[in-house]
Amino acid sequence: MKNAEQWKPTKFERTGKGVWRSNRKEVPARSRLIADRLASVYAAAIATHAKGRLVDLGCGAVPLYGIYREHVSDVFCVDWPGSTHGAAYVDLFADLNEQLVLEQGSFDTVIASDVIEHLHTPQALFDSAARALRPGGKLIIGVPFFYWLHEVPHDYHRYTRFALERMTMKAGLSTIELSSYGGVTDVISDLATKAVASRPRIASSVYWLTSLMRALPPVKKLGLATRESMPMGYLLIAEKVSAPPSSGGG
Repeated sequence: MKNAEQWKPTKFERTGKGVWRSNRKEVPARSRLIADRLASVYAAAIATHAKGRLVDLGCGAVPLYGIYREHVSDVFCVDWPGSTHGAAYVDLFADLNEQLVLEQGSFDTVIASDVIEHLHTPQALFDSAARALRPGGKLIIGVPFFYWLHEVPHDYHRYTRFALERMTMKAGLSTIELSSYGGVTDVISDLATKAVASRPRIASSVYWLTSLMRALPPVKKLGLATRESMPMGYLLIAEKVSAPPSSGGG
């Protein structure tokens, strides 16, 4: 990763208690709820699955670097040329809709955080990841579902768990975890803050008010009960399984 020594937290920050959450100085109120949820799910997934040499696809400002750097030995960053998130950390510029020029079997971890909704041909990323992973390596993908349009006009898809499973299977990878996050209460709260996004002070008040509301036991229960039917998004963990040894003749 280029200029790693210059990296600063953007989307996520670690609290004094060691918990990851949205960076209050960088993330506007309209996006804090989903960033809080993502910080939690990514931190858990990375702690369990990230290791060795990691490639961050669609890296942007590398918001997850603070979370995964202590779990991996090396980081390689890939992003589009002319990305709106800058290019300070990019090692390779590439169109993520195309097959990536990455050495076969050269990475232990591939991560694409909130990227594939911006790809008109997402299967290419899955195929590239499968080729770049070593046997036993993991692909970590996060993607929104009930979420507003963003980074237009390059916002092409919202994926169900079935679409994610299909693309994983087509790439020859094995799904080992596919979990949803959020639920109807998170979705409604997120939409409420975004509805007043042009009024930051009001959006901040709505964010805190809905945070208090979601902490109420009946509301929290409703959110958990609707996480599968009305998810805010998904986290996918897939693995490149070693080819089975050929059986020897008698």
